[in-house]
Parts: sequence; C-alpha cells; structure tokens
Amino acid sequence: MLEQNLRHPSFRAKKFDESQDRWRARVNKDWRFYFKISDETYFITELMPHPK
Repeated sequence: MLEQNLRHPSFRAKKFDESQDRWRARVNKDWRFYFKISDETYFITELMPHPK
C-alpha cells in the first residue's frame, strides 16, 4: 500500500530528514517506521515504538 499511495492518510508519511532523504510513517499510534525511496523501490530502514 505504501508504494501505491505514499500520501495515504493512515501512514501520515512525511519527509523526516531532508539531508539523508529519509521518510517517516506510522504503523499505528504506537509504532513508526523510517524508510528511503530509491527510484521506485522503498527500503524500510528502521521500525521503532513511538515515544510517549
């Protein structure tokens, strides 16, 4: 789903680190994942709990 629609509201995806071309999105209210996009390939680089 992420590859089909990066702007889907359930992900709340946004550019996290412009200098490293790193993005952040959510799995749910408790988990976040970080990823990079190269051409048409998405690489998940990190999965972590959301700080509360």
